[in-house]
Amino acid sequence: MAAFTRGAITLGIDLGGTKTLAGAVDGAGSIVGRGKLKTPFESDAATLTDALVAASDLALKEAGASRESVSALAVAAPGAVDTEKGVMIRAGNLAVKNWDIVRALSGAFPKARRRLGHDVRLAALAEARLGAGRGASTMVAVWVGTGVGGAVIIDGKIHTGRNRNAGEIGQIQIDFRRAEPGKPDGTLEGIAAKVGITAWLRRRIASGERTCLEKAVSRKDARLKGSQLREAVAAKDALALRAVARSAKAVGLAMANVFNVFSPDVFVLGGGVAQDLGESYLSDVKRWAEAFVFTKDLGSVRILPAALGDDAGILGAALYARE
Repeated sequence: MAAFTRGAITLGIDLGGTKTLAGAVDGAGSIVGRGKLKTPFESDAATLTDALVAASDLALKEAGASRESVSALAVAAPGAVDTEKGVMIRAGNLAVKNWDIVRALSGAFPKARRRLGHDVRLAALAEARLGAGRGASTMVAVWVGTGVGGAVIIDGKIHTGRNRNAGEIGQIQIDFRRAEPGKPDGTLEGIAAKVGITAWLRRRIASGERTCLEKAVSRKDARLKGSQLREAVAAKDALALRAVARSAKAVGLAMANVFNVFSPDVFVLGGGVAQDLGESYLSDVKRWAEAFVFTKDLGSVRILPAALGDDAGILGAALYARE
C-alpha cells in the first residue's frame, strides 16, 4: 500500500454538506497548510468548483506553496461517486448532480494528478492506516454527521464492491414501517443523522411538543448544528435527549446487523454528531450494538471513536491522491 514519501505538495480536499476543508500535505504526511470555507450546498457546479479552489488556495498560502507545486490532489466527496470517471453522481446534501470534479479542477491544477473519492471511504482509509483502525485486518467505518456514511476497509484498502460504492451503511433500512424505496425516512441516515434528527424534531414540534431546538429546525432550509444538539443535551432538553437516544439505538442496531454478517475486527465511529456528543453517545451505541448481536461468545463487538477528527478526510484524500 502507498505511504507518504518525500516529494512535492499533495492536496487533500474534503467536500462536506456544511463545510469544505483543504489541506496541503508534505512528503512526510504532515498537513502544513489548511483552508476552510462554508460549502455553498445549494449552488451549481461552477460555484462549488470555485469553493474547492478557494479552500485549496487558503491551504497553499498557509503552507507557503503555489498551485504549481501540487503534484497530486484528490477530492473526498459525499453521495454516489464514480471514482473511475471522477464524477460525483449525486449527494443528498448538495444540489448539483453529475458533477465532473476531476475535469472541473483541471483549470486551476492542470499539471497535478487529480482523483475523486468518497468522503467517508477516504476518511476511513486514513483511520485504517494512521488512526483508530491501525493494525486491524477488517474495519467498518460509520460516520454520523449531516448524513450517515460508511466504508469497509480490508487489509488497509478500500473495499468498493460490485457497484464501486460498498459501505453505504446509512442506507440500511432500520424502520420497516417507514421504509419506501428512494425515500430516507426508514433508513439509518433518516433516523440517526442531523437530517433525520431535524425531520423527527419537526414532526414532534408539529404534534405540540416543545424543545429549545425549535428555532434551529423550524426554517425549511434549517441546518441543525452539532454544537446546538450538544448544548440541548447538556441542558437536559427532553426532546433532544429522545432524538439522540433514537440516533444511538439506530446506529447500534446497524452495527449489530453488519457484525452478524461480516464480523469486522473493529468499527470506527466518526462524523460530526458522534464527535460533538462524545463519550455518552459512543457508550449508547456500544450498548445497543451489544444488545442486538447474535453472539459474542467467541468475539465481541469492538467500537472505537475516530482518532483523526477533521484531518481524516484531508489525509485520506492525500493518501488516495498519491496511489
